[in-house]
Amino acid sequence: MNAASQPSLFDVDRIVDDQQATAARTRMRAMIERLKATSVPNWRGEAGVILEDGAFQRAMRLVPREEAQALWADFDAQMERLYAIWAAACRLE
Repeated sequence: MNAASQPSLFDVDRIVDDQQATAARTRMRAMIERLKATSVPNWRGEAGVILEDGAFQRAMRLVPREEAQALWADFDAQMERLYAIWAAACRLE
C-alpha cells in the first residue's frame, strides 16, 4: 500500500467514521457551550489558550468541512471574547 492511498493525519476533510464524527461533534459543541457559560477564562497562560484551540481544531478534522467551519466560527468568537478578558486582566497585574 502506498502513501497516496492512505488518508493523511492532517487532512482537514478526513472523516474516519460516523461514530467518530458524532463524538467529535458532541465534544466541539460541549466546548463551545462551556466557553459561552463562563465569563472568566480558566487559562493560566498562553499555553492554555493554545491547548484549547488545538483540541478543537483536531476534532474539526472528523466532521464535514461546512459543519466544521460553522462550529469553528462559534468557538472562535467565544475564544476571542475570553481572550480579550484574559489579556485585560494580565495587563492589570
